[in-house]
Amino acid sequence: MSVPARSDPLPKVLIALTAVTGIVDAVAFLGLGQVFTAFMTGNILFLGFAAAGGEGLAPMGSLTALAGFVTGVVAGSRLGVAEAARLRRWLLASAAIASVLLVAAALAAIGLETVRGGLVPRHYAVIALMALAMGVRSATMWRLGAILNTTLVTGTLVTWIRKSTVGGGTPDAFQSYRVAALVAVFSGAAVGTLLLRAGLTTALLVAAAGVLAGIGGYVAHPASRRAVSA
Repeated sequence: MSVPARSDPLPKVLIALTAVTGIVDAVAFLGLGQVFTAFMTGNILFLGFAAAGGEGLAPMGSLTALAGFVTGVVAGSRLGVAEAARLRRWLLASAAIASVLLVAAALAAIGLETVRGGLVPRHYAVIALMALAMGVRSATMWRLGAILNTTLVTGTLVTWIRKSTVGGGTPDAFQSYRVAALVAVFSGAAVGTLLLRAGLTTALLVAAAGVLAGIGGYVAHPASRRAVSA
């Protein structure tokens, strides 16, 4: 893996998008009935707990999020294949789709209370739209050959430890980015929690703006002309 040039903004963009992931899942978990719309590991665990009779869970919410995320990944992957030769066009299309889906979720959430009892149909619609957006964005980051995964924080933590002297490895040029990504998801979760005080819609609009600004900013930078990793 090559060392990122100082002029390459991609690592910083990925850190910003990781923070957005924290915002999105703070909204989902705290506002939509303890589901995740970006970190799918949690939903798979929740479904397993529910299958074994665990109480206080929302299996249909987790299933909706998982289905939406998978659909988003399929769509994002196919878009990447179709537009592989046109990097900037592909990234802008991906950012636009993810942002529009988050805005749609924000509009669907207007006047919608955070979950205090059971989920209502509009909650499911918001969950599905958020998960679709995160699926599209995640597929794009994978295909871009990103040095950090914006939805796989456990992997980032393990790699950081494995590459450290404490873990018996040799630190590389990406260690500071890995630490920054861990801080970013923590900070994003805290910001998302605070934004929820202003409502679901406000928090989701901030997340949509973050996705569009992050990827759009990268597209505007000359470094985005590099070849796409398959």
